[in-house]
Amino acid sequence: MVVGPDRFSRHLAYALGRVAGVRMGKRLLIPSKVVEALLEGRLPPEVLEAVHREARKLGGKA
Repeated sequence: MVVGPDRFSRHLAYALGRVAGVRMGKRLLIPSKVVEALLEGRLPPEVLEAVHREARKLGGKA
């Protein structure tokens, strides 16, 4: 599944990768289960809060 910029801002995607992703070389991989949980509203509140904090640090409006 690919989620485009119409669903996630660049800052939010990067913050999600930093919080719940896996680093593969220089890139961050976000597991599909994490993306599905976020889109379906099943991501735990503490993970959501950590992603929003990270996005705010990066200058996003998440």
